[in-house]
Amino acid sequence: MEWKILNQILKRLRNLRVISNTSPLIYLSKIGRLELLHQIFDTVYVPNIVMTEILRGKELSYGFASAIEVEDAVANGWIKVIELESDENDVAEKYSRDPGIHPGEAVVLAIGHNFDLLLLDDLGARTFAKALGFDIIGTIGVILQAYDSELISFAEFEECLDDLEYYDFWIHPHLKRRITAEAESIKLRQEHTD
Repeated sequence: MEWKILNQILKRLRNLRVISNTSPLIYLSKIGRLELLHQIFDTVYVPNIVMTEILRGKELSYGFASAIEVEDAVANGWIKVIELESDENDVAEKYSRDPGIHPGEAVVLAIGHNFDLLLLDDLGARTFAKALGFDIIGTIGVILQAYDSELISFAEFEECLDDLEYYDFWIHPHLKRRITAEAESIKLRQEHTD
């Protein structure tokens, strides 16, 4: 892909206002790819409750490194922590009553109208977000976008999927086939434009 076209695509993505739940940040960090969010979107917002969930990982050996990496991204200014307005807290409280919605997801859903894109992995939260009319992407979608934007190679894309599974990120076999087919389609397109 020509660099000029790539820059146009990335510029368009960087102009999106993006808010994330805990899962995409943690899993991308675990596989050493948190920086992809910064490269793709420039700035990512997280509600304070999500940041609290992430920082709890500092108390756990398996979450310590990810918590530190996200904390560093906040210090560097590309992850921004936001507070909720009181009416948004009320909406989040209402959404959190749904048994499939966790507190961080409820908050992301409650303030989703302020953003162009929501980063969510949990199927229940994604279904809820779609019903509310939000545009969503998850960890796998971020990795696919990184590959499509030529930030990672096809081999790195495959490695990311394997690494996610290693860290117990469940990928339904049908979804894995579908996303791999999409990546192969991107690969063919890239080979034809080079």
